[in-house]
Amino acid sequence: MTQLLIQLLEPLLDYSLADYPDSFAYVSETRLCEETKATPARLQPTRSKKKGVETSYFYGNAMTLGRMALDLAVQLGEFVVAVFFRDTDGTRSSHVGIWQDKWQSVCDGFKHAGFTRGVPMLPKPKSEAWLLCLASSNRGGSYEKLEHLSGNDDSQNSAKALLDTALGEHHTADQLCDWLIGHPVEVDRIRTMPSFDAFHQALISALADLPH
Repeated sequence: MTQLLIQLLEPLLDYSLADYPDSFAYVSETRLCEETKATPARLQPTRSKKKGVETSYFYGNAMTLGRMALDLAVQLGEFVVAVFFRDTDGTRSSHVGIWQDKWQSVCDGFKHAGFTRGVPMLPKPKSEAWLLCLASSNRGGSYEKLEHLSGNDDSQNSAKALLDTALGEHHTADQLCDWLIGHPVEVDRIRTMPSFDAFHQALISALADLPH
C-alpha cells in the first residue's frame, strides 16, 4: 500500500514522497506486536470486556504506533504522520459493526497515546478489494459492493481471487506496486468504497495544518 499512499499524498503535499525515500519509514506488524507486549502494564489501560480480542489488538498496536510516532517527532524536531494499515479480513458471517469497531479501536489507541496525526487505513475486507476497484474495466457507479466480498483467501470468490482474475494472473507485492505506478489512482472512483473514503478523509485531516 506504500505506492498507493505515495500517489494519494502527492497532491496534498505538492511533491512526491518517491523523490524523498528517507522521509517515510515502515514499521512491521511483528515489531508493533513486540513493542506492545513490552509496554509496562501500568501503561496498558484495561479495555472493556465488551471489546473483543481483535479490537483490543488493533487498539494496542495503534497506541504503540502513536507513541513511536511521538518519539520520532521529538527526535527529528518535525511533524510526523502515522498511518496504521491492516486488512480487516471480514467475512459475510462477521457482525455488521466489526469494521467500525476496529476503526474506532485504532482511533482510541492513537488518542490514548496522545498522538493527533494518526490515520487508520483499514480496507474492507482487505486491500485487494481496493485494488480490484482500480483494476475494474467498468466505469462509473459505486464500488461499495466490493466491500462485501469475502476476506477469506480460500474462498472461490474472495477479493484476492477476483483481483487475480481482473489482472489476468497473480501478482506479487512488488508486481502490484509496479502495476499501481502504471495505473494512477482514480480517487473519485475508489472513494465510492466507504472504507477507503473514511481513510482518505482521515489522511486529509491529518495533513490539514501541516507546513509544506
